[in-house]
Amino acid sequence: MLIIKKINNNVALAEDAGDEIVVFGRGIGFPEMPYELEDESQIQRVFRSVDETVAGAAKSLSDEVLLAASDIAELARVVLDCSLSPNLPFILGDHLQFSLNREEGAPVAANPLQFEVAYVYPREHEVGLKGLKIVEDRCGVELPESEATSIALHIVNAEIDGMGRSQDLHFVMKSTAAIQAVTEIVEEQMGKPIDRSGYAYVRFVTHLRFLVRRLIGGGLKATENSSLFRQASRDFPEAYRCAAAIDTYFREEHGWSCSNEELLYLMMHINRLESGGPKRD
Repeated sequence: MLIIKKINNNVALAEDAGDEIVVFGRGIGFPEMPYELEDESQIQRVFRSVDETVAGAAKSLSDEVLLAASDIAELARVVLDCSLSPNLPFILGDHLQFSLNREEGAPVAANPLQFEVAYVYPREHEVGLKGLKIVEDRCGVELPESEATSIALHIVNAEIDGMGRSQDLHFVMKSTAAIQAVTEIVEEQMGKPIDRSGYAYVRFVTHLRFLVRRLIGGGLKATENSSLFRQASRDFPEAYRCAAAIDTYFREEHGWSCSNEELLYLMMHINRLESGGPKRD
């Protein structure tokens, strides 16, 4: 394997079958570049499709932090069973390094989205909690529980959407707060709490994430089902009132506006929530 550029003493850029990769291994950054690595057993981790600028963050990361971030990223990939940005280990590692370098005894600010993230992204938050244990085992430092929220947000940010893009952290934070507010509106309208572990709610949140992305982007979705929307409004008045309340919240708090078709899909999901929705296999 050809090692072409040093990042730090143990991390370097390499070429493998024509592809540029990032490799981690003890001392692989020491020799004069470029050089042919004869003993590839020295390589402990391989990171593919990483942005070179992002990979440069490894210069300031300890080996233990990079390994911890890599372990958390792999755990997230397995638990969530989804594609994640290949940049996640380095971006998350940069955050963890900053948290670990914080002066001992310095006040830790509570994450303002701590409770929202735990509700809206329970699986990512669970990975975040397990990530704290990984950091403790790798680095010997026990981070505050609020850091699980930050880890979860980085994971959500790294999740690949249907267009093959990772999400913007600003969008993740804004959509998380909006989804929590919408959930509370639905609970108030229904007069009962939602089973947030249920399959219907998971589907509802997924729909809201794409809806909020569209609304943040601006522009109205073309309405093709006006007659169906009017019929559904008559057949399911409670779901319609709930969707209308959500639309009012979007307009008053964010300046967003839903088309009739988007309200129709909201009503469909709300109706599933009210009925309990299909059971997960």
